[in-house]
Amino acid sequence: MKIQSAIIIPFLLCRVCFSQSLDTSGYSITVTTSNETDNYFTTDLVWRGADGASSVDLENGKVLWLFSDSFICSDSSGDRNKSTIIRNSIAIQDGHDVKTARIKYYWDKSKKAPEAFFQTQGKFWFWTGNGIMVKDKLLIFLMKVHRVKKGIGYEAFGWYAVLVSNPLDEPSKWKMHFIEGGETFGTIAGSAAILNDSNYVYAFGAVEPATHEVYLLRWKMEDAYLGNLSHPEWWLNGKWAERNTKHPIPEPLFIGGTEYSVHYDTTLKKYIQIQSFGFGAGQIGIRMSDSIQGKWSEPYMFYTPQYPGVKKPFMYAAKAHPELKGDGVYVTYNVNSFDLGELIENQTLYFPRFILVKIVYHDEN
Repeated sequence: MKIQSAIIIPFLLCRVCFSQSLDTSGYSITVTTSNETDNYFTTDLVWRGADGASSVDLENGKVLWLFSDSFICSDSSGDRNKSTIIRNSIAIQDGHDVKTARIKYYWDKSKKAPEAFFQTQGKFWFWTGNGIMVKDKLLIFLMKVHRVKKGIGYEAFGWYAVLVSNPLDEPSKWKMHFIEGGETFGTIAGSAAILNDSNYVYAFGAVEPATHEVYLLRWKMEDAYLGNLSHPEWWLNGKWAERNTKHPIPEPLFIGGTEYSVHYDTTLKKYIQIQSFGFGAGQIGIRMSDSIQGKWSEPYMFYTPQYPGVKKPFMYAAKAHPELKGDGVYVTYNVNSFDLGELIENQTLYFPRFILVKIVYHDEN
């Protein structure tokens, strides 16, 4: 049975919810939820859920999904007790409407046990950031992650990129060139949004571990096409420049998170940033800007997910997917449990969930 709910939230005055750089008093947000879309990722009986969920328009009627830690079942029972966790996986969606599109999942099947789709030599693993088509190639950013004996037991400590020269072929036949990221002074380039214009590829990231200052980097389109990512330009205190030393530390765009999305809304004529806030049962918030480098508004919390039947939930990795078809923009978020046993047994968890978000500007003139 299809179940939908809608929440209409007027924006409060800008002095309450936003910095004074934006007048938001004329906006409203409608949030719609649906079991039909929430079940989109649940139907494969081998791929049994994952972290993350970034999407890339492949510009051929298909969408690439990028996932981090993923459950792969050893048979077709769909049982997580029979599953292995691999560090990343991907999927190809055929069509832009999640209500009708087909999806197929991929990981490394070359050995007896399943392995991550993206891997290379080293005492670390890859979690996925975001990606973008650069002419006829596909550029994907990856986070380098390793175990540590503090905090939550692991941390992101660098980045790679993968340049795929034949992205329209079956992913099992992709020709991938791995590029180790250069010095970015703790910023995990591409952990969040990737955008482009006719001249540049732009990568949002955040400082890791834990402090999450957000910076914006860019490369000339031709350099990105060739995989020359060693010397990005940074948006530094009001201008584009190379950054060759850690100090002085520039002012960040805002304090964000490891994963979030940024896209341009052609109707609103604004850049929109979507992010999850809080640790545990958090909220989803939005920022706006007139330009890609800011000035960005303060965040406005517009949605609080509900977790019926989940004892120890935590929510994270909220991101928008503007390439998907809908009356608004689709946003996914992940729900996990602090209790591993609950995660294994409760298979409503760990599949990315959808909300459909419609932002309307009411011009009083």
